[in-house]
Amino acid sequence: MRLIEIIGSEGIVPQLNASYRDEAFLEIVDHLVVRGRIPEKHKEPLLMALLKRESLGATSIGNHVAIPHVKTDVVKEFVGAIALSKDGIDFASGEEKVHVIILFLSPVRAVSGHLRLLAHIGGILNHDGYVRLLRDADGRSEILDLVRDAERMIFGLGAEDRDDESGEHR
Repeated sequence: MRLIEIIGSEGIVPQLNASYRDEAFLEIVDHLVVRGRIPEKHKEPLLMALLKRESLGATSIGNHVAIPHVKTDVVKEFVGAIALSKDGIDFASGEEKVHVIILFLSPVRAVSGHLRLLAHIGGILNHDGYVRLLRDADGRSEILDLVRDAERMIFGLGAEDRDDESGEHR
């Protein structure tokens, strides 16, 4: 499973206007609705699920990054977004502002896929230099290229050379 396939160009929000976590969630979910990635009728349940997940523990991971994620029955396949904030988002009390948010929604039954995706994203965003490149990216195209490049570095192959689910060579 590749992050680039889950996000696609429709899941990129190059500049958030939000200042606070809940506003950022609303802005990202609205973006996914407008882009046809999730139906309008699922907007409220998804926002509630994201906020409930955050109440269990903030999904900010340091290095100005957050990975909000939830398993839900309102999606049948993985859906994701990457959103950037130049000014930063107040995400969790007492923590540094978040500038890079990768939000993803997983089908309820995709437990192992959910965990693999979370580890994959964490691996990509573990490099301070890469996070700086993302923060400085100018527009959707550059962000998409940076995500592709990170996955090429991790996997060593282009997306066309790997099976989507298993990660095995075709």
